[in-house]
Amino acid sequence: MSLVSQVIILFGGTSSERRVSVASAQHLSSIIPEAELWFWSKSGPVYRVDSAELSAHQNAYDHDFKPRNSKKISDGIEGALDTVKGQVLYLGLHGGDGENGWLQSRLEARGIAFTGSGSSASALAMNKSKSKDAVKPRGVLMARQLIFTPAESGSGESLKNFQKSLVEIVIKPACDGSSAGLAFISDGVACQEWLDKNTSSREQWLAEERLVGRELTVGVIMHNGLLMVLPPSEVVLERNVHFDYQAKYHGVGNKEITPAELTQSQSVMAQSLSILAHTAIGCFGYTRTDMIMTDKGFYYLETNTLPGMTRASFIPQQLRAAGIDLRDFVRGQLAVAKKRYE
Repeated sequence: MSLVSQVIILFGGTSSERRVSVASAQHLSSIIPEAELWFWSKSGPVYRVDSAELSAHQNAYDHDFKPRNSKKISDGIEGALDTVKGQVLYLGLHGGDGENGWLQSRLEARGIAFTGSGSSASALAMNKSKSKDAVKPRGVLMARQLIFTPAESGSGESLKNFQKSLVEIVIKPACDGSSAGLAFISDGVACQEWLDKNTSSREQWLAEERLVGRELTVGVIMHNGLLMVLPPSEVVLERNVHFDYQAKYHGVGNKEITPAELTQSQSVMAQSLSILAHTAIGCFGYTRTDMIMTDKGFYYLETNTLPGMTRASFIPQQLRAAGIDLRDFVRGQLAVAKKRYE
């Protein structure tokens, strides 16, 4: 029996990036059509779904996937995992409990083979401040930042003082994907409006100095038994456009260039930072690291342990630029996952 015929693609989940996960699963299913498809619904139950229904789902980035031809496996993800017998899980999840180490710890406890980083690295990478702490000792540049919880007393004043000191800042979830909830603040009025809108939030947020430079992202993969760095990609934004959900997944106001138009020295430096972050955090399988190239150097932003695998995602773009067949990449990740406990 071939490896791909023993694969389960797990997608969906409860995070703000669950729709992106569906788009990733659509692409992954076309690459490994032999795989079973498990949909982890927003409300909790897990369903086995039909590939034809998944591929027929339209506008995945904007509309929730609601399968009709499905069979419930379990009322919850842990019950579903208890039914896994020797299969490998390809994690097509993004953000939340699918990427922050929670699910990975349950897989590890059961000895289930899965793609992507383990629980410790996943938790570290998802916490943007802690991942910076892991990477910073290697001499990497970091933007000034503030961690705050809007509902806590005094946090509003701290944010306003932080914004006043830097003028332009970026606010994003401290422990989730950055696309959802990303905000760009350039004055005190906008800062107060953000606080008014999020005053009851008990989640941690990260406010960062807004850096001026070129936005790059670089993948790292395990390939033929060795870590390999992929060609960098660049996001070029139109004036007054930010790389938020609309820009990232609908291509509104931006252009993605792979490989990025960099000098050889710049490309090597960007790739070196991505490998450094991958190893400092303790990642496994494949990752993608985001950074800003400024006049002062390369600033680390964050590392994604389960980067998107949609048709338009950066990792597939970079694999094509590197001359690596997508099916070979997926098969390689499944093989690495199968050996993760050896």
